[in-house]
Amino acid sequence: MKHSDCKNFTPLDAFKGLCRANGGMVMIDSDTCPQFAAAPKCRNCVHFCDPNEEEMGICKGLEKEYWAYADLNAKTCEGYQAKE
Repeated sequence: MKHSDCKNFTPLDAFKGLCRANGGMVMIDSDTCPQFAAAPKCRNCVHFCDPNEEEMGICKGLEKEYWAYADLNAKTCEGYQAKE
């Protein structure tokens, strides 16, 4: 996991962002801190299945199956269920 996978992360540009948990600047792909909380992304959903090498998988949490990227923000997805 990286900072961009945390719900406390706010991106500022393509390389860095702000950690809302500690208030500091962080690089988007640096190691996470102890206050990491998984963001609602398709990769963190129980309905995201069979990702390929490009992290494209199948969403089985809605009425129809859809292709989805693992990094897709699922904050407003009706079928999102976080993995335990």
